[in-house]
Amino acid sequence: MKHISFKLAFMAVVLAFAGTTFTACEDDIEITNGTTNPWENVDGQFGAVRSAAGAKMGATLTTKNGESATGHVYFELSKVAEQDTKVTFKIDADALTAYNAANGTNYTAYEGATLSNNGEVTIPAGKRISDYIDVNIPAGKSGNAVAITATADNGVTISSNNSTYIYQVKSVTYPQHNKAIKNLCYIEVNNENPLNAGEYTLSNGEPFFDIVSIFAANINLDSDGKPYIYCNEQVTYVLHNADKIIRPLQEKGIKVHLSILGNHDDAGMRSLSEEGAKAFAKELKYYVDIYGLDGIDFDDEYSSYAEGSFKGSAQSGTGVVASTAECTPQNYTNLLKACREELPKENGTAFGIYWYTYSDHPLGTEVESLIDYTVFGSYGSFMEYTGQDIDNTIEAPYAITLIADNNGSPVVVPVSESNLQKVKDNGYGYMAFYNLKSSKLYTSTFNQVASILWDDTVEWTGNTYARTETSPVQYSKPSYEEWLGTWTVKASGSSLYYYEAGPWWDWTDSKEFTVTIAEGDEENTYKVYGWENYSSKVKAITDQYPFIAQYNEDGTIFIDGEEAVVGTPETGENAGNYVLTIGSYSGKNWNVAASYTYGKYILEKAPNGAVQMYYYSSYPLSGRYGFGLFKVNDDNSKTSVMDITEAHSAGHVYTFSR
Repeated sequence: MKHISFKLAFMAVVLAFAGTTFTACEDDIEITNGTTNPWENVDGQFGAVRSAAGAKMGATLTTKNGESATGHVYFELSKVAEQDTKVTFKIDADALTAYNAANGTNYTAYEGATLSNNGEVTIPAGKRISDYIDVNIPAGKSGNAVAITATADNGVTISSNNSTYIYQVKSVTYPQHNKAIKNLCYIEVNNENPLNAGEYTLSNGEPFFDIVSIFAANINLDSDGKPYIYCNEQVTYVLHNADKIIRPLQEKGIKVHLSILGNHDDAGMRSLSEEGAKAFAKELKYYVDIYGLDGIDFDDEYSSYAEGSFKGSAQSGTGVVASTAECTPQNYTNLLKACREELPKENGTAFGIYWYTYSDHPLGTEVESLIDYTVFGSYGSFMEYTGQDIDNTIEAPYAITLIADNNGSPVVVPVSESNLQKVKDNGYGYMAFYNLKSSKLYTSTFNQVASILWDDTVEWTGNTYARTETSPVQYSKPSYEEWLGTWTVKASGSSLYYYEAGPWWDWTDSKEFTVTIAEGDEENTYKVYGWENYSSKVKAITDQYPFIAQYNEDGTIFIDGEEAVVGTPETGENAGNYVLTIGSYSGKNWNVAASYTYGKYILEKAPNGAVQMYYYSSYPLSGRYGFGLFKVNDDNSKTSVMDITEAHSAGHVYTFSR
């Protein structure tokens, strides 16, 4: 739910009711749009000027690239009107002067601002909240703020601290980029900061991400059955701090969108009636206008009709259709049509569709004219838009999730180079990522993507932002020397061993072991001793004879998927050649997984301090594979040194600590 705090003391209300004059008073009452009345226990009829979209006092309207801006205000009564109540808004320079004097600000009145309908609106008897009045802001004028005040008839008292709403006004010019394949990232703002997406660029300085989507606000029904936008505290924080979070991204040429997600009631993309669709379209417009958003992403998940609990208009109100039979992809298209009435495509507001099932996306002959792109959200898979053909240039048929853990266990970011190549070769216009985290390094992953899609490389500033911080912390990459020494290593997955009484391969607790990283003979190389030395047979080799690893300029270490153990003797009990490579079980044996030996492991220190070695290839590993020691036979076949009944480390990630 959107929240806006305003200044109101209970004693001030009592004094106002008694006709006593007073000035600004402090309080912590929160206004929640559409559902809660903060005055419900206060006698008398009071009123206040509010902004749409839950905007706090002083929200900034931006005239972008020479285009006008629009704010939206309304009037709220403390109780439902007993008779029609006329409200008159006005642009009030004197109120701005008074606000400056009371608050120590130095706003100057913006020239040329006007109000729709001459600022006049009537609250019908039985209603508490007025219709909205548009605050029209022309581009290119002087001044930096607009104060709006209101008067109301029928004995409505407007206390001085609720009689004025102020918008700041700022003229901005944003750069425009036009990559052939645009790149979108959904940011889970419950945990992450959108600013992190702006720290990655291609080699020419253009942003790696073209679109950042704030994930996610929700569509819900209010007590009157009207659909509205619900924002939790984290989404609200981003919107209320648009000048510090949204604007810096836009100043780099990154478009900022707001994702809209279902929220377990009857409101949803497929369920709105014509009346509900028109009302929700207006809600979207208020958010786009007031927060300067560049687009909306629609995500049709978690609404009641998808969960088997749809009630319909008989119980939920006229904002939704009567039955699940009417919750169709075609009705989704009807919602988009209503939204385009308020947010025309030619005005630059983009609409994106996230989908992953056969019924959760709009269909119909008008779809392409209504939307700007689609994203297939079954991460890691590749699929074109289903139900009808749409132009490849507005499709992202492949998306990558950037989650760095699964219930606390580290995982690898999966990248399919073959899917990336299909995106490029078949003229698809979009690529998408989900859940960029400040705690993980992504340069290797993003370079893998950029090298195929744009024949380019990615650079990272090293700046990381915590969820509610607007000043970055600089990542410090490890030096060559920092990697030297002893480390405790543990695989992310359970170990595997052969259970002879079964017989089958079974899981057991992951084993820890200790490795030593020493200086190599060549520049920027290391000798690594002790891999899987909890096994006596393996220990006899790896404690004495190392494999070689390579230090990189970005502070990481590369280890080939098949790395020779060096210096082993030609005679004696342990004579022979050995390699550390990727293996897995097959039948009664632990064998080399030949298809994976061409990749690399990367040992890296993440921004949150975690040190992990993970497999980096176009074919991600699953938990049944591990990096282990094999002896090379005369015919070049390889035999696992560890007995099959011993615990073989497994998992695509190894965690290092000390």
